[in-house]
Amino acid sequence: MSEIELKFQIPAQKHKAFRLAFQRKKPEPVQLQAKYFDTADCCLQQRKIALRQRLENHTWMQTLKAPKNAIERIEIESELGEQEPAVIDLAMYLQDAKLKKLLEPLLQPQNPLQLQFETRVQRQRFIQKIADSEIELAFDQGEIIASQRSAPVNEIEFELKQGDIRDLIQAILPWIKKYHIWLDSGSKALKGQMLQQSCSAAPVQYQSALKLNAADDCDTALKKIIANCLEHLLPNSSAIASGQFSSEHVHQTRVAIRRLRSALKTFAFESPAVSKAALWQQKLADLFRQFGATRDRDALSESFMPQLIAAGSPIVQLPLLQETEAVNIPDIFQTPATTLLLLELIEFAYSPPQKSPKLKKPLNKRLHKMHAHICRAQTQFAHMQDAEKHQLRKRVKTLRYSVEFASSLYSKTKVKTYLKALKPLQDNLGRFNDLSVAYSLFEKNTQQQPEAWFVLGWITAEKQQLEKHIVKSLKHFSQAQPFW
Repeated sequence: MSEIELKFQIPAQKHKAFRLAFQRKKPEPVQLQAKYFDTADCCLQQRKIALRQRLENHTWMQTLKAPKNAIERIEIESELGEQEPAVIDLAMYLQDAKLKKLLEPLLQPQNPLQLQFETRVQRQRFIQKIADSEIELAFDQGEIIASQRSAPVNEIEFELKQGDIRDLIQAILPWIKKYHIWLDSGSKALKGQMLQQSCSAAPVQYQSALKLNAADDCDTALKKIIANCLEHLLPNSSAIASGQFSSEHVHQTRVAIRRLRSALKTFAFESPAVSKAALWQQKLADLFRQFGATRDRDALSESFMPQLIAAGSPIVQLPLLQETEAVNIPDIFQTPATTLLLLELIEFAYSPPQKSPKLKKPLNKRLHKMHAHICRAQTQFAHMQDAEKHQLRKRVKTLRYSVEFASSLYSKTKVKTYLKALKPLQDNLGRFNDLSVAYSLFEKNTQQQPEAWFVLGWITAEKQQLEKHIVKSLKHFSQAQPFW
């Protein structure tokens, strides 16, 4: 069976009030003690599978969990009795061909299962009914234990037992608004694995392949695309919110948000969601801007500064951020505004599709319009201001993401050839934008650091050379054969 579940962390300053509010619901207490298993080389972890045996009050249960999408998981649970089992029983999964293939590495005698970590949790739960839906609220407090280390558990889970995901979201909203709980896609299994392996950052999630069908209407396609973007975004934003992140999590979060914005711009035109799309785009743009400066600096530190140093620059570090520019990135993804936006997108993506026109014909028109707009820049680029060049870069990115979203509807070879012509243009415009961002950073610093004039001169020369490459890339792209 599958489960639809959303989990949230509770801010420390709200914990007491939250606990008292939950107790007023007269929840059922459940004592949980779980053991999680994997092979020595963590083949289950690599497949995002969790295998556990859990004592629930006085009964042992064995559970296998595997991800289905951003919010839905495959869950197979079996009751084992009151005696603690001596071994993991894999035989119960072998009747299902898909599960058998998934668990194939575990069936090899040289790759036995080992205990990885344990959890000890006091759960309180109750069922809330909304319309014809049943939602279980489970408040967990306890700890994860691995390798003589421990990490606290303090979270609330909302599981749709039956009914409509829109009712699930309605059950969550009051708790967000009052207690500022924030969305966390990381499971106890993931946190246990990180603790066992002494990892300071969660795994980075990259975008995954998307398959649209020729028969898809506009609303169905948009839901599939947004769901795909959420699968990319949520693990990375959760890592950031928890403080267990790297610069790559920030980068992939930015990419996921850009993909979402591109999807809404290109694919929402014939969907019933078109009235909401503009508002979602604005909210996503605001979210993007909040941590844009941090990522820009990371990117410049990794790519721009080594080149500048190689050119003989007397300055070897980026200027410090002004206090007004500094931002605590985890806070961004813990705010109710961000959490509510993510829930709006989840609700739309996983709600039943509404009647709308077929996708292919209007999409072809949209792609053609974007293609033609970029081609016209070939003769205009030299006279554009930096802001106009930045807009061109954004149009190129939107076109690229749109093509990637729709690629399964067209000839694979033709799409690949088209993207091959588009990529150098995108790379050159991205480089030009990095130089413009760097120029604005150092320009503010010339009075305090006169050496910055060297940097500004070098950037100006680099931009002049790069403009020539961009014009060539535009000419090459304008000759590319559209695949639609």
